[in-house]
Amino acid sequence: MRLLRDEYFVSSVAMYKKNKSKGEHEFVAAKIVGPQQFRAFLKVERTPGETPSLDIYRTLSSNNFVPAMDTIISLDQPTFDEFVRTRSATTLYCLVFDPSPGRDRFPAVDFCHIVASVSAYKDSYTLLGSSCYWFAGMVMKVVEECLSVKQTTGNNRDAAGRCGGMKIFHPDLNAIRDTMTSYNNRRSAEGPSLTSVVETTLSLIAEQRMASELISRDYFT
Repeated sequence: MRLLRDEYFVSSVAMYKKNKSKGEHEFVAAKIVGPQQFRAFLKVERTPGETPSLDIYRTLSSNNFVPAMDTIISLDQPTFDEFVRTRSATTLYCLVFDPSPGRDRFPAVDFCHIVASVSAYKDSYTLLGSSCYWFAGMVMKVVEECLSVKQTTGNNRDAAGRCGGMKIFHPDLNAIRDTMTSYNNRRSAEGPSLTSVVETTLSLIAEQRMASELISRDYFT
């Protein structure tokens, strides 16, 4: 883990909202910096674990659930910029970190641990509960609680966690505390499997490859 911890760091984590033909959606993106002017984005989101259909949304609207599909996708800068543009996604707010040597830096691998911990806490998708809004909101809250944020930018924070103006995500202090405990446990027990998937993805981006899946439900569970 030494190479990952010492060379790849998070410079910012932002909450995004995009409008899709079937409704709104929120996701999180972390900007990763590294040696030799390395730049990449890790896009984190939750979707229903089944192909969206009218029947699924009827099921979800009745407070039932389907399995969640949580993913981290790695994107280089041009691909991420194009993704944001074509989805008409807007930045709601952004947490900024200082990746400079000698500072209290945020290792990229720790961001992966946080995402995995949030995913493991609730692995089902419910429309008014553990949906994309809950997942993205929890990732942002745990990042804020666990790391030293240099500054927060963006003036649309109040719009986060809302669908059609209705507040969907409400921070749960117990959930945040338990997720932070899980995150700390994962950090202390990190091993070769996580090292491998992160190094592979960062290498693909460094070689100017396009999008590749970093972590899926197979890792989270």
